[in-house]
Amino acid sequence: MKHLLLFAVALCPPFVVTTTPAKTPPPGRKPAAAPADTTAMSSHSTPDAFNASYSSNNYKYQMDRYRNGNEVPVPIIIDTDMSIDCDDVGALCIAHALMDLGKAKILAVVHDVGIPDGIGAVSVINHYYGRDDIPLGAFKGKFGRVYPHHYVKNLVKNFPSPIKNYSQVPEAVTTYRTVLSQVDDLSVTIASIGDLTNLENLLKSKADDISPLSGVELVSKTVKRIVIMGGKYPSSYTWPLPEWNFGGVGLAKCDDSGYKCPSASANYTIGHIPDTVELIFTGYEVGKRITSGAKMSTCLAESNPCRQAYIDREGFNNSRFSWDPSAILDAVLGIPEDLYQLVGHGGRNEIDIKTGNNQWINSSTEPGGVVAAVKIKTPNERYLYLKNQAAGESIGEMIDELLCKPRNSTHLGTSEV
Repeated sequence: MKHLLLFAVALCPPFVVTTTPAKTPPPGRKPAAAPADTTAMSSHSTPDAFNASYSSNNYKYQMDRYRNGNEVPVPIIIDTDMSIDCDDVGALCIAHALMDLGKAKILAVVHDVGIPDGIGAVSVINHYYGRDDIPLGAFKGKFGRVYPHHYVKNLVKNFPSPIKNYSQVPEAVTTYRTVLSQVDDLSVTIASIGDLTNLENLLKSKADDISPLSGVELVSKTVKRIVIMGGKYPSSYTWPLPEWNFGGVGLAKCDDSGYKCPSASANYTIGHIPDTVELIFTGYEVGKRITSGAKMSTCLAESNPCRQAYIDREGFNNSRFSWDPSAILDAVLGIPEDLYQLVGHGGRNEIDIKTGNNQWINSSTEPGGVVAAVKIKTPNERYLYLKNQAAGESIGEMIDELLCKPRNSTHLGTSEV
């Protein structure tokens, strides 16, 4: 997510975004050349072959201990704010890699801030992996329109894709309702790795010609789990600023300009998700201890949009914190007990409607003065605690392995290179 930009955004004028410049190699030393595209390598054409090929890197062991015990692919909807930070790109790219491995089935990808070409960047990645058929949707309001990163425009302009902007796709709530109306009961996992605008609109939606169920009823009937990257735990009040996806400091103004505070969406969404849904929060402090992405500079070809987004955002051979990629791993492969501890059972997450600050309220703790949505029933909510830095390093290595995984050639058209 965009967390390291919080202070810069709060203090700098609009459109001033500080990024890490590309590293210049020392005199006489050339940067490592990108390899030839290995997309169609037959040795990686099946999950078993891929796992076996990485056995020397302990990859299969990590997959085995991380898997959720169910070999049926996890049906997942990804809700992303792909805009300022490149870790949204990494998240979608590893979701495709997990789909190649038979671990996930991407049902839809929806974009949750009002950047017109944000969904175009999503389409670039889907197209690269040969999956233009994945349904797309986009939030089309003003919220979040003011701080797109240049990597988005670069991807849309310089990489092929059938979708270039949100005028070509339905509203995200329409995509949500359409997809959820066609799935089995309690089968879907939603990975929310951005603002909660789309989920708010889904939960507020009424019965229509897509489904006779309201949004709350549809979620209760079809959604098994929601993993939300957002907040700081156990409380953001001990930090200088709230977490980006709940507070969005500097991204929107809480006035009459037509902008909309992310805190209001977070407050409403968390307060109205049905208690039947397992709700897992992964916070700022988790992703901050996991880094990934640098290896793409040398393990992937220049034709790979995942690689290009990270280079545009971070510079050559630089990693980024892994707020969103780690959330995708949690959503698809489950929570490994040797890496994480699930904390807060019986409690609830409360979001200040004005600031986006959050705090975890245990069953024996009074809310204090927090203005927040309060559930009547005991919610099925918990948050993740990363056990140690070694656990973060292990997860980062796994993300890098997935990012460097060649595409499954069986999904690609003959025009792909």
